[in-house]
Amino acid sequence: LNPATSGNVPQVTAPASTPDYKDEAVRLASFDNWPIPDIVTPEDLAGAGFYFLKTGDNTKCAYCKGVVRCWERNDIPDVEHKRHFPSCPFVEMVINWRLIRVENSESEGPGFKNMIINHAVDGDLDGLGVQKHNGPKRPDYGTVESRLRSFTAWSPNLIQTPQLLAQSGFYYE
Repeated sequence: LNPATSGNVPQVTAPASTPDYKDEAVRLASFDNWPIPDIVTPEDLAGAGFYFLKTGDNTKCAYCKGVVRCWERNDIPDVEHKRHFPSCPFVEMVINWRLIRVENSESEGPGFKNMIINHAVDGDLDGLGVQKHNGPKRPDYGTVESRLRSFTAWSPNLIQTPQLLAQSGFYYE
């Protein structure tokens, strides 16, 4: 008796596998036959979280599912992504920080004009266990010295010392 034809074994078909577009290499591979590489490069688009939808110049974000099309010369994918989808998790966790670094490097003078910014950030940051650091909630207490200065009214009779607390990230208000 053949179990597959007996009716007792359900026929299960594997679902078609969907590409994991949160992986930058997979996004980049989607740009095969990209029609306008002279306008905007597949590398910049994939680095900004987009993959190619295979029609026109339509691109879609792997994170927020937002679609951007009608790319024009001098468009910067990071900037366009942020402009159209400012609440996208990829914009908030990756692009905003990249743009801040670029702005800061440009404001530091002509010596930094040729700085190379690494755009090869892998899209699947959570899967890699990478946690994005957002900086201190209170930048005025961002250094050990500034936190230590906050302990001027701290009682010397307490067991915890201002030095230990400041080194551990605490400040006193």
